[in-house]
Amino acid sequence: MDLVLLEKALLGLFAAAVLAIVISKLTGKRFKLPPGPTPMPIVGNWLQVGDDLNHRNLMAMAKKFGEIFLLRMGVRNLVVVSSPDLAREVLHAQGVEFGSRTRNVVLDIFTGQGQDMVFTVYGDHWRKMRRIMTVPFFTNKVVQQNREGWEEEARLVIEDVKKDPRSSVEGTVIRKRLQLMMYNDMFRIMFNKRFESVEDPLFKKLTVLNAERSRLSQSFDFNYGDFIPVLRPFMSGYLKQCYKLKDVRLKVFEDHFVKDRKLALEQNKEIQCAMDHILDAEAKGEINHDNVLYIVENINVAGNFLTFLNFSC
Repeated sequence: MDLVLLEKALLGLFAAAVLAIVISKLTGKRFKLPPGPTPMPIVGNWLQVGDDLNHRNLMAMAKKFGEIFLLRMGVRNLVVVSSPDLAREVLHAQGVEFGSRTRNVVLDIFTGQGQDMVFTVYGDHWRKMRRIMTVPFFTNKVVQQNREGWEEEARLVIEDVKKDPRSSVEGTVIRKRLQLMMYNDMFRIMFNKRFESVEDPLFKKLTVLNAERSRLSQSFDFNYGDFIPVLRPFMSGYLKQCYKLKDVRLKVFEDHFVKDRKLALEQNKEIQCAMDHILDAEAKGEINHDNVLYIVENINVAGNFLTFLNFSC
């Protein structure tokens, strides 16, 4: 009996979704949209695209449909541009209109509903966070101050490779060692701290947590519910994983990095790294402590992403 009721409920939701889409199409405004593959009801272009929106697939579609084309992914429309002129139009000429990233249920969990800088909505909060982050990160002075440390990290990679007897005979995989270099480059700026080796327990813990965060936030598993709202009730288990991982990550950031820098700042009364600038902004009431933790979250994602780019090029 329960299965019959569940089946009827699902059919009812499906019928309601179809009806809502049809009404929306009939009564909504008519816009001239870019060309693209023919969408299917409900799922749109999911059957053609599958779970892989990598640049090679998008490039193949651009050759067929042009430099600007449309993908319908459930209830969302994705417009893809693939020329320098169009990219300039979107990112520069109309940067304000397209400045905000598309929100979704999973990234809202990992960023505390946009309390960070990278995934927040373009507006007052973003401008405030950008101003706070510019001085410790995005100036020529920062580059000059950290250049020696970056060169040292590169030198240490070479020394470690030379120490490995396999490197001169059969070759050795240095992926993990390069990952350590990228983390140290980021963490030196952020916390005036580095990891001594790939065997450092905290380094290991961070790489595992960051990799899991990337997997959960980039997987198409959650998009089925995000793009097709009637499927969201089936996301509960997935979202629980996201909440649990978010809590664990923020606690690690607080216990191993933020507390240490706050104590050092109180003792030395001198700003020595990016985290000190951010904590100083918190002390002045410009941001709250959640903002601080989600900035650290962004930096960890950046370190993980830079490592990925390094191995993809």
